[in-house]
Amino acid sequence: MSSTARIVPVVISMSFVLSLLTQTVAAPPSVNYLTPAGGQVGQKVEVTVDKTLGTAPVSVWMSGPGLTVEIPEKPAKGKEKQFSIQIDAAAKPGLYWLRFHNAEGASEIRPFLVGTQPEQAEAEPNDDLSHAQKSQQPSVTINGVLSKGGDVDTYQVSLKKGETLVASMIANEQIGSPMDSVLQILNHRGTVLSQIDDTLWYDPRIVFTALEEGTYYIRTFAFPADANSSIAYSGSAAYIYRLTLTTGPFVDHSLPLAFHTATAKPVALEGWNLPDNLKTLQPVAEGNQNTALLSHPQLANWLTLPVSPTPVILESNESQQEKGQALTVPTTVTGKIAEPEEIDVYHFPAKKGEKLSFRVDSHALGYPLDAHLKLLDATGKLLKEIDDPVRNHFDARMDYAIPADGEYRLQVTDRFQHGGARYVYLLSILPTEADFALTTPEEQYTLTTGGKPLEIEVTIDRQSPRFSDDIEISLVGLPVGVTCAPVVSKVKEKTEKSLKLKLEAKPDVVFQGPLVIQGVSVKDKTKTHTATAVIKGISPKRNTPRPKPDLELPYLWLTIKKK
Repeated sequence: MSSTARIVPVVISMSFVLSLLTQTVAAPPSVNYLTPAGGQVGQKVEVTVDKTLGTAPVSVWMSGPGLTVEIPEKPAKGKEKQFSIQIDAAAKPGLYWLRFHNAEGASEIRPFLVGTQPEQAEAEPNDDLSHAQKSQQPSVTINGVLSKGGDVDTYQVSLKKGETLVASMIANEQIGSPMDSVLQILNHRGTVLSQIDDTLWYDPRIVFTALEEGTYYIRTFAFPADANSSIAYSGSAAYIYRLTLTTGPFVDHSLPLAFHTATAKPVALEGWNLPDNLKTLQPVAEGNQNTALLSHPQLANWLTLPVSPTPVILESNESQQEKGQALTVPTTVTGKIAEPEEIDVYHFPAKKGEKLSFRVDSHALGYPLDAHLKLLDATGKLLKEIDDPVRNHFDARMDYAIPADGEYRLQVTDRFQHGGARYVYLLSILPTEADFALTTPEEQYTLTTGGKPLEIEVTIDRQSPRFSDDIEISLVGLPVGVTCAPVVSKVKEKTEKSLKLKLEAKPDVVFQGPLVIQGVSVKDKTKTHTATAVIKGISPKRNTPRPKPDLELPYLWLTIKKK
């Protein structure tokens, strides 16, 4: 080297290094939310993820049939986060769950909604009346996002005198958006004619009948679902919503509120703008046999009904009389506290020593009744009453051992003497049965071959009255080369409330797929349950007076990859 030679330093930016790494290092999919969060039956939807689809090739697991997902292996520049969903013409409306996976791992499970009405994308600016976005009529579902703090979205509709508009928000309850939204209806002067915040948990719905023909505005904004110290409109890229605006048929509830597969009868619909051909509808049992779907192409929404173990009868006028409506146990009844201070009364015979479980469901089904339940004997003596079995859980539950042969009376009312068209409830009186449930702390697990075995902790909830049978817990449907010995949970042993399953795989095994953890009573093989897990990351924990239960699903996932 000559004496005049110089060493020139080479400066490489960190962004350049990271760019090289992302191009050479394989990455698993990672998804917080999808935009838009749904689409119309029979249509193709272009969807964007917020984080990454991961390294190609990427596949998608779905909770039900009806969707075809296409993820390009070589996406165009700037479209690395985009893919398409073709919704079949025969797809059932409702909530689907998607999980993206590749050789490196899997994403979190995330929701996608399928509706029946035309779809429209929000277009900014639409913060005020002068920039209000015109909605398609008579019915449309708008995919929007309150993208930043202070964001307000405004939409415009034209209504005739006497026409009823339903404005229904889906955000927190089904999509998991971390928002507590508000809906308003305004006239052309900007006067707020109606405002609603909570209808279905944190999601509002306004039903508005125009007193005069004209232009009306629907305005929405939000606060964080997990309340903080700020007093301001909130927003972020995760504040995704689907807002349905319709002057067409919209259903609120069915009578009865539950479906019994053996009877398989049509149910009556109650809602708004329902034509004669939609006053009744036949529910269709879904694949899991725990729910039934109520949907129709003319309806702007759908309902999911729980499946009842007994035929479901309707409350009659006798429930308003002193003696009450006669019931035969076991039974399930659909009732309604139609007026403030109303008390529904039922009576039934029972024998000494019978153990019965009394249950009133309303709040969990999305209706406002805060049930208060009283059990009395034939003389009117109060035997037991229940309001909230657990703090901030508003559906009544109680077990009772009948002390003597005779007639008994049951009273159902609202804790605060409220009532109205939506104060419907599902009352069940069934023999008390001990049961159990299984949960895991995570929704997905990864086993690396050649390393330590994978341990999966399972929590056993032996429900009241305590389930005392031994429970054999095992993994179902494991691929060849993967082993996991069943473990038995026993009362008064270390495994009574929790245990660990140990999963091992041969060195050449590679696998991506559902993980099914099943518990079976050793004594009664018909007592079988599948483990669920809380789905994290789609809505914050709630510490308000009106909490929504944590979302638990049985869709666990297992990744097995080489070291």
